[in-house]
Amino acid sequence: MSKLSRRDFLKGAGVAGAMGAFALGGAGIAFADDAPAPAEERAGNPYSKVLGEDANMLPLRNAEFPGPHGPIAFEDREIGEEEIASTEDTEVLIIGAGIGGIMASLKAAEEGARVLMLEKMTEGRSSWESFGATQATFQKEQGIEIDDAQLIDEILRASDWRADPDVVTSYVKHSGEMADFWQAMFDKGGHGWEIYKFDQAPNYNGFPVIDSYVNFRMPEGTSNTWLFGLYVCKELLGVGEAYDNWEVRYSTPAVQLVKDGDRVTGAIAKNPDGTYVRVNASKGVLLATGGYDANPDMMKAWVRPEDYEYSSWWNPSWGTTGDGHMMGLKVGADMDSLPQPVMNFSNATPSTFVEKRVYFPGAMNFGIMVTEEGKRFTNENNPRQYAGNAINLKIRQGHSVFTIFDEGMIGSAVESDAAKGQLDRDEAKGHLFRAGSIGEVAQLAGIDAAALEATIAEYNALFEDGVERDPEYYRYTGNNKPFTGGTYYAMVTTNVVLATVGGLTINANAQVVDTSGNPIPGLYATGNASGSFYSGNYPRHIPGTSVGRAATFGYVAADHMVNGGQA
Repeated sequence: MSKLSRRDFLKGAGVAGAMGAFALGGAGIAFADDAPAPAEERAGNPYSKVLGEDANMLPLRNAEFPGPHGPIAFEDREIGEEEIASTEDTEVLIIGAGIGGIMASLKAAEEGARVLMLEKMTEGRSSWESFGATQATFQKEQGIEIDDAQLIDEILRASDWRADPDVVTSYVKHSGEMADFWQAMFDKGGHGWEIYKFDQAPNYNGFPVIDSYVNFRMPEGTSNTWLFGLYVCKELLGVGEAYDNWEVRYSTPAVQLVKDGDRVTGAIAKNPDGTYVRVNASKGVLLATGGYDANPDMMKAWVRPEDYEYSSWWNPSWGTTGDGHMMGLKVGADMDSLPQPVMNFSNATPSTFVEKRVYFPGAMNFGIMVTEEGKRFTNENNPRQYAGNAINLKIRQGHSVFTIFDEGMIGSAVESDAAKGQLDRDEAKGHLFRAGSIGEVAQLAGIDAAALEATIAEYNALFEDGVERDPEYYRYTGNNKPFTGGTYYAMVTTNVVLATVGGLTINANAQVVDTSGNPIPGLYATGNASGSFYSGNYPRHIPGTSVGRAATFGYVAADHMVNGGQA
């Protein structure tokens, strides 16, 4: 393998052999069980070397990776002119058809630019619930008061002030404008979609409740899912089809960027038939490729091992393999420092995220978490990322973790046939245990029965004695409830990974910047392909910043490409 530098890192067969080229039809997909042995991983993980010989990489502990291995599109080799079957011209090229790419495509098309959006998979990732925005028209009309300075401060606080304040401020400044555009696109579709306020419960754990959460009203009969994004993206893509200057292509991965001098001028993509096409983009290229949670080697090189090795996965799209990160680094981009943050939640089983319609809000909100020793170890009502970190620590120490609740806590959520079926499935997998007494459920789950009985008695005493705050973990009792008997449940509980949220550094205009902080002309990034926004963990207690920043910076990038608008 040739020596690496910032200019020509990963040249030659090293990466091609480690990753291979993306092939359609699922040929590039594998599970982590198929990965090489640990010694081979340590010797040949290409992502441990992407910053070149002048960089020190963190010596992260090698750990098993339980997540998926998606198809990698990025090709680090010189694609010869004889391999290019065709060349096309457009004005705005968008790589990735999730919400960030879709919003950018609609904004650019509305402004009159010719738009081509390329998606590696058969559809973009769209499994999400809501987004964040401030000072949108509907919020002003409803008298919703949001302190933008407080929102900016809380995002910076959650990153330990490692986030770029200019980028955070740009998100807050433009999110309302983007939300208005979003509603305008819904109106153009004519099917009755609306954005509206997402009501939040009070927080009693020292975190502010900022009223910038936005949800959707779907047309009647659309779906009963809480994953609104599936249908939101479908609606917006339908709106895009009404523009004669807008096009999306699926199963067409971009494999590398093209530069002319210092400027990114387009990309090379792979057609469904395996041929290559060069797309020239006169106004700019947007990387909206998502994170890399379906790329085991990249996760091992760039993420804390405890953030993934004990986790389950919730990723309906395996296209998030870091292609945008690699394409950007290849042309000289900078990226967030390592280790990079993940979006991790508690409330999962060893299989996946718990079924929300069964276990929320009751069981997961009211229950307690214990180890096999029958003892609690954290404030269960902390934001999910913090509760997830506490779970990871206990598992790393050799413990098993369980969420304990009873029929009074799960309530009427288990009355439907669908819910009963979900409980049966979780029980059959060995992830849920239930019995008519504390001692019986403890015995089934392998928990110290006497200790669990004592723990629940102590917990109930808080309510009997009118204690406002749990003296050990500061859990507030006013919005919780004691155990009342009936059926007791013990659910095997893990952390769950939803996404990675570190990426290429950007400025306030969503332009990707180089290692000196200068914009790379013609190159933009949004969503989880972009960085400059999080550090440590994704801050779940701040409303909707993940989808919010993806959509907002997609909008901002398109405006800057087409109109030269400044943040």
